[in-house]
Amino acid sequence: MKKMKKRRKIGNLVINTSPKIRMSELIEKYASDYINMGDNTEERQSFLNGACTAWNIANLPAHLREEALRRTVEEYKRINPGIDDADDFAHDLKILVEKKLQMFPEVKKLIVNAVVEPVSKMKYRITVASTDNAEQFKQMLRKAPIWRE
Repeated sequence: MKKMKKRRKIGNLVINTSPKIRMSELIEKYASDYINMGDNTEERQSFLNGACTAWNIANLPAHLREEALRRTVEEYKRINPGIDDADDFAHDLKILVEKKLQMFPEVKKLIVNAVVEPVSKMKYRITVASTDNAEQFKQMLRKAPIWRE
């Protein structure tokens, strides 16, 4: 008998709860060093958010990546007035985009959400929600304030 995939539907979003590619494992391989720069769960979540943003930018066509990086850094500056590490953030994003392209060029899943969950004082778990449906993801982004024109 063929094993059925488990799926869950939330609104218009279909979530495959038994995927062949475990995005949490890929993100761990791709960005654990970056995420571990955080000293606590809140900081690790911030680094995870940056890594996921870079992942999604890396999935864009090459000619759109620079503009996406520029817009992301501008939004970072707007959200964090007075913080003078925007150049460092831009540098980290560029490195993470290149790393994703080198490590997982064939994986085109887009990250919808990712969460760091503490397991113990020194360990944490990453949970990732992703989609293969780029159109659905674009619609979600259009509704988000960061990407409104």
